[in-house]
Amino acid sequence: MARLDISQDPSHDLGVLNRLIEVTRDSAAGYRDAARDSRDPERAAVYGRCADHRTELVDRLRSAAQDLGGAPDEGGTLLGKAHRAFMDVKHALLRDDDTLEGSIRNGEAWLVDTWEAALNDPDLGEPVREVIRSGFEMIDPHPGDREDHLLPPNDQPMAG
Repeated sequence: MARLDISQDPSHDLGVLNRLIEVTRDSAAGYRDAARDSRDPERAAVYGRCADHRTELVDRLRSAAQDLGGAPDEGGTLLGKAHRAFMDVKHALLRDDDTLEGSIRNGEAWLVDTWEAALNDPDLGEPVREVIRSGFEMIDPHPGDREDHLLPPNDQPMAG
């Protein structure tokens, strides 16, 4: 079974939660950036709602980490920051919403993979697994059918 690399944290469950906090915070920041950069007002609104949903999910994860007696992680990942910086440059050069859509699809695929690994971690305690299962339903409302949820049509609200 998959296990997230969290060797820097002595508490396995807390380490998994902190990893999910990092990547979900990256997702929220990516959506905020996309909302800011989109030229399509409808897409910008969808991206803004997605950023809000991801932030709410980060708050839930932080609460679960605090319930374990740990200090929730406050930063995102270096990879997430680098990806957003790359997309800022690419979008500035190309100036199109298709570039943003591609970036979101890539970021969402990475996010889903990370959450799946956490959910399938055999060493995870059941209370934390339940928190992750609940959050994963927001992250991946259509398991096995990623293309249907990674970026919805403009007229459909995005889950999460």
